[in-house]
Amino acid sequence: MAQYPIEVDDSQAINEAVNYLLSGPAGLGQNFQGFSAYLPAYIRPSTRQPFMLPIDTTLVPTWAFAWTITNITLVGSNPTQFIQIDFTPSTALTDPPFEYGDRVFVTGVNPSFYNDRYRVLSCTTSSMIVFPTKDYTWLPYVSGGTVGRDWYDVATSTDCNARVTVLGPTDQVFVTAQLIADIEYTASMASNFEILVQINRLTGFPTNVAGDNDYVFSNSSTVTERRFAYSVSTDGTISDLETVFTTALDGPNLDFGYYWYILDVTFVKTGLQLLSGAVGGVSFSGDAITTTTTYSGLSPTTVTGAGTSAVVDVDIDTDSDQPYSDANTTITIVSGGSGYNIGDELLIPGNSLGGATPANDMTLIVTSVDDPGDALPGNVVAKLRSLTAQSIKQ
Repeated sequence: MAQYPIEVDDSQAINEAVNYLLSGPAGLGQNFQGFSAYLPAYIRPSTRQPFMLPIDTTLVPTWAFAWTITNITLVGSNPTQFIQIDFTPSTALTDPPFEYGDRVFVTGVNPSFYNDRYRVLSCTTSSMIVFPTKDYTWLPYVSGGTVGRDWYDVATSTDCNARVTVLGPTDQVFVTAQLIADIEYTASMASNFEILVQINRLTGFPTNVAGDNDYVFSNSSTVTERRFAYSVSTDGTISDLETVFTTALDGPNLDFGYYWYILDVTFVKTGLQLLSGAVGGVSFSGDAITTTTTYSGLSPTTVTGAGTSAVVDVDIDTDSDQPYSDANTTITIVSGGSGYNIGDELLIPGNSLGGATPANDMTLIVTSVDDPGDALPGNVVAKLRSLTAQSIKQ
């Protein structure tokens, strides 16, 4: 332990003192980064910084699917990455509702090819230019559709972030964070949703652009999270929702690299969720199946996602020499269970279908869900908030 005061001829004490200073704040490591603030600010659903806007900003509420689309046209020749969406706001706007980098969601358009998530390039009070991740050959716009800010089921970053460098596989990153937030929502019927608060990690990669020393970040991974569940039936506000992460350790066995830790907030609809549609990974065939076979009361195993308690009947209607397929297999929902989301993967073992596992396992993909209500997120105001990240050498 370093001594104070240090004698001139005490070389051991001098060495210990220098090593302690070089180790960084609290002796945990010199690579220490962090952010803290207490003044309220809006969380801005965006793929680009700034992730927060001052509370005196004229921010259009973040209701999803709020504005009617009147036309969609291409920017440039087809194929193109950019499209212009003309919309009619529900109330007159004095400022553009979206900024560069904001996420928007389009739904209800004919043709459905347009129904997707986009990022905003530019916006006025009656139109916006948006782009997906790549060029498309677009179909002609016919009619319909709505567009709104994309809050639903997407991690929305706050200004609580820090970047650190990991120098070896034994290093760990010690992360702490806290957030107190007010969250508005609308609901006109019984609805269930969760507020998900996470510390997520992104991996940095040099841009490799001449003269540019910045990084691009991808490969998001969750370090830790907390979920807050709500059941509502009318509009309301969640006041002073507090989340504290005190001992989040990331690693060891992280690759050498540059990492970005961000405190994210996600609005997730939950409740009774039903399975339907796509069947894959089926190869059972031959004499072991008959023209019509029904396997009743099967409980799929959740492979991805957090859904539980679904019960299904599987009806096979095929010639004896044909394999199971999506075309000749019908899935009937006996009990929808709960907690399922679109894209979740479920598994029915082949030995429940007259065959063997894993050779004849059946995979179910959740392609639609029962409506868990019409709750939509509004403005989210972050108040007291912070995040620190420190690399610790082992």
